[in-house]
Amino acid sequence: MTRIVGGMVCLLVLAFGAGESQGRIVVNEVLAGPATDWDGDSSYSYRDDEWIEVYNTGGSTVDVSSYWLGDADSTLLFNLSGTLDAGAHRVVYGSDAVDWQRANGHSAVGFRLNNSGDTVILWKVEAGSLFAATDSGAVLMDSYTYSSHEADDDRSSGRVPDGGEAWQMFDGLNPYGGSQEPQGNGCPPTPGTYNGCPTPVEVRSWGSVKSLYR
Repeated sequence: MTRIVGGMVCLLVLAFGAGESQGRIVVNEVLAGPATDWDGDSSYSYRDDEWIEVYNTGGSTVDVSSYWLGDADSTLLFNLSGTLDAGAHRVVYGSDAVDWQRANGHSAVGFRLNNSGDTVILWKVEAGSLFAATDSGAVLMDSYTYSSHEADDDRSSGRVPDGGEAWQMFDGLNPYGGSQEPQGNGCPPTPGTYNGCPTPVEVRSWGSVKSLYR
């Protein structure tokens, strides 16, 4: 279940409605409890292998250099860069946040996504290199608050479909048998690609394929 922070989403729609409708950036999937090497650096690190995926819901390319990722205490932890094409995903790993923090003179804390539950926030800051949303005049663009069962090992939570309103838990690598929402959908996490289950491929013999056309 999506729990959006406060009423600020309504304000952001009023503030950015016309332009952002052409290419609105949202938090699309979150994995807070890594148990494997998600960032592909050949080593596992709880801090470095957390990840957040953002998605461009609109029909045009967006300059994302004014977008920041943060957490529930309004700390700005990573500044996106470059552009994001329409319908495109971008995955930011904890290791990316660590590299950015070190390069900008901050403590290398990564995303600090808590296993007991936390909020991932996407901010927009028009100017300046800042580190606290409360000091920056940042505008809250999107957020997702997850519960502890969503942050268990190698489970992610994501919008289904991409950019949509509904959220599901991707528990294919660590099935969930409890009753809390969101329930698991049995699919593995999907960093950098569409949120859903891969279509199974049915293996058929050549003879069985030919029989379909008789």
